[in-house]
Amino acid sequence: MKRTFLWLFILAFTIPHSFAQIKFGVKMGLTATNVNMKAATNLQDLELPTARTINYDGGIVLEYNIMGDLLSLRSGLDFTQKGFNVDLNQIKQKFNDIKEISGDWKAKFQYLQMPVNLVYHIGNFNINAGPYLAYGLGGKEIQDLKVVLNDNSVQNINQSYDLKPVFGSIQEDLSNAGDSLLIQYFNGLDYGINLGFGFNIKQVLVNVEYQQGLANITPDLANEPNFNPSDLLAKHNVLSLELTYFFQK
Repeated sequence: MKRTFLWLFILAFTIPHSFAQIKFGVKMGLTATNVNMKAATNLQDLELPTARTINYDGGIVLEYNIMGDLLSLRSGLDFTQKGFNVDLNQIKQKFNDIKEISGDWKAKFQYLQMPVNLVYHIGNFNINAGPYLAYGLGGKEIQDLKVVLNDNSVQNINQSYDLKPVFGSIQEDLSNAGDSLLIQYFNGLDYGINLGFGFNIKQVLVNVEYQQGLANITPDLANEPNFNPSDLLAKHNVLSLELTYFFQK
């Protein structure tokens, strides 16, 4: 699967100019992002109930006309934010010692991302689909919470953690990493699939897209031999609304 993605990305930038007309553009957009989590029984305390959060993306777009006005290949390079909010109502239900919880708990991840979409045109409308590959840059987890326990004691939590991308396993000991329920690292390589629908208004493309991550962003812990990343699956999914301006008609 990874090899197939790699060849598609190489193809996107090696189509001979004599066979394809190239359009260049810039895009910006809003995204509604989430992370689907699923944990094994012994790790369910690490499984957070999540909800969508609003982020943004932007970048450059290259589109290759490969079959008249019918078919093209669209790629480029994006800076994009992904992440999630923690559903505090579900946290209250999950942990029996919590009486009330309020505030904000969220995580954001930043990526450089390359999509490669095959685009089928129907007049001014188009359907597009293909893979993407993303390289993690960093992120942040923020907890700004007021927690009332069943004994009416109150805990005010106001803290943040930098989330660091790793490529491979984490070598350091995380036993004293802090009180965060999230490991403060994430798998820096993300990949998945896109499916979108768009329409053109002169030189402006309006595109609505759904993106499903296939990579588990939970990293491997080299010093925890009993920990298997597949026991804590966390995968991005994104809904986006994007505007692209092409400099050529």
